[in-house]
Amino acid sequence: MKHSYLLYFLTPLLLLQACKPEPPQASASTSEAVEKMQVLKLTARTTREVFYEQLPSASGLEYVKGRFYVLGDDSPYLFQLNDKYELVNRTPLFDTSGVVNGRIPKAVKPDLESMAAFTYGRDNMLLLLGSGASKARNKGYLVNLSEEMEVQELDMGRFYTFLKQVLRLESEGHLNLEGFATDQVYTYLLQRPLGAGGNTLLRFNTDAFKDFILGRADMPAVAVYHFELPKLEQLPSGFSGAFAMGGKLFFTASVEETPNAIEDGEVLGSFLGMIDLSTLPYASDAANPLQVPVVQLQQKDGTGYSGKAESLVVMAGKEPKKYKVVIVSDDDKGHSGLLEVELELE
Repeated sequence: MKHSYLLYFLTPLLLLQACKPEPPQASASTSEAVEKMQVLKLTARTTREVFYEQLPSASGLEYVKGRFYVLGDDSPYLFQLNDKYELVNRTPLFDTSGVVNGRIPKAVKPDLESMAAFTYGRDNMLLLLGSGASKARNKGYLVNLSEEMEVQELDMGRFYTFLKQVLRLESEGHLNLEGFATDQVYTYLLQRPLGAGGNTLLRFNTDAFKDFILGRADMPAVAVYHFELPKLEQLPSGFSGAFAMGGKLFFTASVEETPNAIEDGEVLGSFLGMIDLSTLPYASDAANPLQVPVVQLQQKDGTGYSGKAESLVVMAGKEPKKYKVVIVSDDDKGHSGLLEVELELE
């Protein structure tokens, strides 16, 4: 396995340039966007559940050419599942000597929480991102699926410093990136809040973002959107995963009673939601967050799903407005789960 290290050096001038809002392409006003986003209703039915004893702490999921790729936030491996959700392979991302019982200790784990696929030239790539909640979590990994799973480690520290300035996060540990998705036009990062903070979507031009990640361009411009998600037992839910398809950004969100972005807490349930990207306004502010359709996840027997949904892949269904959604979850005990869900937009 080959490793190369990419470092990004950002001057104050470049930072100021990157902080300029991305030129808007949507024409909706905030009030129009809110109205359109709330028209749709989601219904979801779980059709299959899978438990993985040997796949710890699933946190990211992607699908490329008949294979599901699963990331664990305290695992040194990238796991592969076939289309029957069977575990068929694993690839080390970095040195595994510090692993204890298959898991990396919390204090030093890179906390890889999200993953997205993209192409660059003829190569199929996976980009894995740490949450940014601490210095140990400022790493990313670029996996070239077309070059025998070649792995590059990325230092994301400068980029995450930029994001903290954009989000006005002054304290260490408040950056908590949990969702990452990309399409041909835009790339999306989801910031999960602490406590009563807001859920935030950061949007970049995809070509500019890819060139930056590969060290071939300056920091990309960003647009910021704020969202309000539902609560369970008076606790707010927070973004946990993202997947872009067909002009829509599908996401998972979970409710966890935890004091910060590092410690685990009791999980009360999870949601599946959708953002119609064509209805996004020019911008939104934290005081007036956007509301979008969501549905609470359930188990096959119809009872509420108490797992922590972490990431998802969405596939078109056999009928319009119907989708097959594959969701992975983390039980915080060194295992993982998978849900297959039928989602319908009404």
